[in-house]
Amino acid sequence: MAFNVTGLTNYTKTNEQTLITKSLFTAKTASVLSKLTGVKSSIQVPILDQQLFLQAGGSCGFNASGDTTITSRNLTIGKVKVNMEWCVKDLETKYTQLLLNNGSYYESLPGKIEGAIVEQYAGQVAEAIETAIWQGDTGSGNANLNKFDGLIKIINAASGVVNANASPFITTVTAITAANVISVMQAVYNAIPVQILDKTDLAVFCGVDVMRLYQMALVNANLFHYTPNADAQAEFFIHGTNVKLIPVNGLNGTSDIVAGRASNMFVGVDLESDEDSFKMWYSEDFDVVRFKAEFKYGTQIAIPSEVVKFFI
Repeated sequence: MAFNVTGLTNYTKTNEQTLITKSLFTAKTASVLSKLTGVKSSIQVPILDQQLFLQAGGSCGFNASGDTTITSRNLTIGKVKVNMEWCVKDLETKYTQLLLNNGSYYESLPGKIEGAIVEQYAGQVAEAIETAIWQGDTGSGNANLNKFDGLIKIINAASGVVNANASPFITTVTAITAANVISVMQAVYNAIPVQILDKTDLAVFCGVDVMRLYQMALVNANLFHYTPNADAQAEFFIHGTNVKLIPVNGLNGTSDIVAGRASNMFVGVDLESDEDSFKMWYSEDFDVVRFKAEFKYGTQIAIPSEVVKFFI
């Protein structure tokens, strides 16, 4: 006697208790730069420049000298929304039916799926904003990048920004490689205006990919006596300097590097952490579960002459 199971399909055990979600990179930039809130469409970033003249003392009299000039740069925000919807009945024909309640009416997503969706939304929207803060361009064909202009476009268009990818800092390079990345970082450091070198919020921003290339180049240069004192965010000081290197995922894939004070670079929002707020509800009219989020974002720099760019 034997079992005849040819009429059965092979069994694959379901695991309705676990949902694996895609890993997303950490968004850091918005928490580092200066933030302006309450921006509905645009806001002026005011700049004050004081002209000071020292005069000879030791005598009576008053002779006013020197002007105070106030100018501004406009920060324009982009208005963004996220709309999604799901028909829960689509889950009935797959193993996901094990997650559904009994009966034919579903007025919410199954708990595990809803939790995974919310987790993914939070990570994905943070990832999209992180990238757009640097790479945003209203002329882009990428829907995730064309809602507002990012810092790369703004810095590249600003008059007075210091260009480190040029003489006298370095012979212009067209790609950052393991062979030249140390020289590139030295060029960026040497291009930083001396008046901001001692500021505590001064930093060099680069992609995580460039940071890793730089770390490996230091090792390959036999600098074994030098161990970057990286913190939990992988931030450390550029070799031989007092300037912190901050790797940000928003610059990944660009090879662009920016140096300047965090207080001189701005992100504008309507309400802080507005992107973390959302609504999820059951629409009885359409028999679907809907999701809605809406927020505003924009970027700007204040004083271009205190910003260094190394753009390829």
